Amino acid sequence: MANIEPQIKPSGMNHRQLVDLLYMIIYSIKGICAKLDDDDNTDETYEADVYTAIFNGNIEDSRGNSLINHVSAKDDRFFILTPTGMSEGALLECLYQIFDMMHTLTTQCDSDDLTTSTYHHIYDDYYLWIVENCKGSQLGNGTVYYFRPGGTFNQDQLVNLLYAIVYSLSLLTAKLDTDDKPDDLDYADLWYTATILMRIENSKGSVVGNSPTWAH
Repeated sequence: MANIEPQIKPSGMNHRQLVDLLYMIIYSIKGICAKLDDDDNTDETYEADVYTAIFNGNIEDSRGNSLINHVSAKDDRFFILTPTGMSEGALLECLYQIFDMMHTLTTQCDSDDLTTSTYHHIYDDYYLWIVENCKGSQLGNGTVYYFRPGGTFNQDQLVNLLYAIVYSLSLLTAKLDTDDKPDDLDYADLWYTATILMRIENSKGSVVGNSPTWAH
């Protein structure tokens, strides 16, 4: 029987679980973009513009799955995350790129021929932290907490941020399924329910995500 307890919560989160979740988030974004390209939409450059142009790293989860993409123009921002090693700078860069990908994706959805043009509200409403990368660039839509080089990582705020990212993916995929365009109705099934296989509890006790399907 799968473990239904949250794997990530303010009172407990280990390195392996954090890397696994970050892998799932980026894999979900990549899958959503590829599916949008395959469906009957005006814009067929989602994966190129959102994943290939922005994700600049090598992330490997605890089961040996990996995502690798290299943006040569951003060599000094290439990061590596593995179950056995992760620097603070790599984590900041990964979070920064997730913010960048979701901002670009929701903006592109609004400019495409999808039924509604309110996707960017998902970014505006849930990415309420500021993340600063090694170059001093900042992304985010609020001042809940600043994640910056040399700063102290507040675990409650990091877990709350991860909760918000996962929740935003649930909202995004559900909205893509609800709109008449795109045509397919399985975004949530494929790229949320079957991909985000961890449960995250925020500091208010709310839980998002899905139970793992592998044995613990």
